[in-house]
Amino acid sequence: MPIPLRFVSAYLIESPEGWTLLDTGFDYPDGRAAWEAGASSLGLDLRDDVSRILVSHFHPDHLGAARWLQGLSGAPVHMLGDEIEHSRFVWEDDGEGATLAENLVLNGMPSDLAERAGSGMRTNLHLPEKMLPLRADEEIQLGGSAARVIHAPGHADYQYMLHDESRGILFAADHVLLKITPNIGLWPESLPHPLARYLKSLSGMRGMNADLVLPGHGPVFHDLDGRIEELLSHHEERLEVMYRELEPGPKTPFEVSGAVFRETLTLYEHCFALAETLAHLDHLALEGRAERIENERVTFQAA
Repeated sequence: MPIPLRFVSAYLIESPEGWTLLDTGFDYPDGRAAWEAGASSLGLDLRDDVSRILVSHFHPDHLGAARWLQGLSGAPVHMLGDEIEHSRFVWEDDGEGATLAENLVLNGMPSDLAERAGSGMRTNLHLPEKMLPLRADEEIQLGGSAARVIHAPGHADYQYMLHDESRGILFAADHVLLKITPNIGLWPESLPHPLARYLKSLSGMRGMNADLVLPGHGPVFHDLDGRIEELLSHHEERLEVMYRELEPGPKTPFEVSGAVFRETLTLYEHCFALAETLAHLDHLALEGRAERIENERVTFQAA
């Protein structure tokens, strides 16, 4: 991928009705070449053999190439119904870049950095023409078996996973990753309290029958409960770190972000670090441990 994360996992699932593609990656020349090569290695013709494209959420590393793949195959793209509308709002509203830049400045990012981020992160994604809604908790046929659509908020408000309980398989999207922690961010378009919703969803997955977890990034893994506990502990620790940053006095979210994420960051990473910081500060405020103060710039202080 043309971002520091480098790789996204896309899945090709065969069934009697044709092949299902799950997530699509960015739409750029190397990504298209990877699709063509991967399909060819399986004897799959992207133009004739694809019956359905499933997209777990609206981020461009998952949705980006869906229009191109639909153009080749004619297959419909399926997302949660609310995510279809959300995608149109984010990617087709010409004012979204300016809104993002204004929000970044409000939360303490220098204006020159924010303007470059706004123009670079909300452009150049063309949506598929045919998008069909999925519903949370419905069952769909997948690879000769049934998989349940599970709403998985936090990383994206309307992300979903697919759980084949009979075979113990979970397509986890970006909800549970093994080598990195999913970015849980508070963006201008986010629903309230994304970290609270993520932690509730993650806790509710304990004991799920999933011996094989197929994530949106990184290696497959098998110990779902163990990884859930690691992620819950990570966020508890991150909340404590951010609370300690507020104890000396009020700080902007960008200042807290700079103290917590100390390594050199790209512009893209600065935005995600700030969004994740905002989600954690928002959670501290929700718990009554911090107070949000909005003047020309937003600051948070320990309660």
